[in-house]
Amino acid sequence: MITGTGIYEFLARDYGVAGVVAGFEPRDILRALLRLVRQTEPAIEIEYCRAVRPEGNVVAQRLMEQVFGPSDADWRGLGVIQGSGLALRAELADADAAVRFPMDLEPSAEPAGCRCGEVLRGVTDPVDCALFGARCTPEDPVGACMVSSEGACAARYRYRGIDD
Repeated sequence: MITGTGIYEFLARDYGVAGVVAGFEPRDILRALLRLVRQTEPAIEIEYCRAVRPEGNVVAQRLMEQVFGPSDADWRGLGVIQGSGLALRAELADADAAVRFPMDLEPSAEPAGCRCGEVLRGVTDPVDCALFGARCTPEDPVGACMVSSEGACAARYRYRGIDD
């Protein structure tokens, strides 16, 4: 809604990957899948046109630029990706809790045996992780991919089972 679809055009242009921006309702997802199936050339399309515009929300973009700047971010299962996050601008440091209340935090680490990073990158299937369905379940998640119902491992567990 804020960024628009322009930032994703490189996926179709440079990598030949199709995409459709969809809402969260079942009908939105089904319509998006239909649009993907009908694409004859990779493109980035908008199914969620009631909320998303190609240019995004320009007013919100300006406000975001006034308040935030790019920063390195530590993503669960992936590690630190340079410039992939947002942080308050230096001139707003007096409102930044991380500046006002500094803490020594241990670096995050993927739990032993967890292959969530590989699952997130599409390198492996959740069932290839020795923890999947045994020590790691939606009721007792080990890694980031099983924590929420939208996680790749949780969805795999719920909709396809642990043996297929």
